[in-house]
Amino acid sequence: MARVTLGPLDAVPNNGNRAFDVGGKPILVARTPLGLFAVGGICSHQQQLLDGAKQKSCFIFCPLHGVRFDLRTGSPAGALTDKPIPTYPVGVADGQLWVDLDGQ
Repeated sequence: MARVTLGPLDAVPNNGNRAFDVGGKPILVARTPLGLFAVGGICSHQQQLLDGAKQKSCFIFCPLHGVRFDLRTGSPAGALTDKPIPTYPVGVADGQLWVDLDGQ
């Protein structure tokens, strides 16, 4: 599975995020002042879905225990986990969001 079209850019709110099911895998796309980011949609701490999680700048916070992940690298901060979440190339073509699951 290479590049997958997710839908219109407007499906993800400014300064917000939305999860997409891509072949049975939750992928979270976030729109931030620093740009678009795509990450695995499940927290690496206790497998909580990240859909709708709070975000600030390029960081997202797990709704269960507040683990903070850097959307640019997937790296966690804090003591609850040292396991990153996957990151993926994401972009917009003709107003449509795409993610490349092979491009880690």
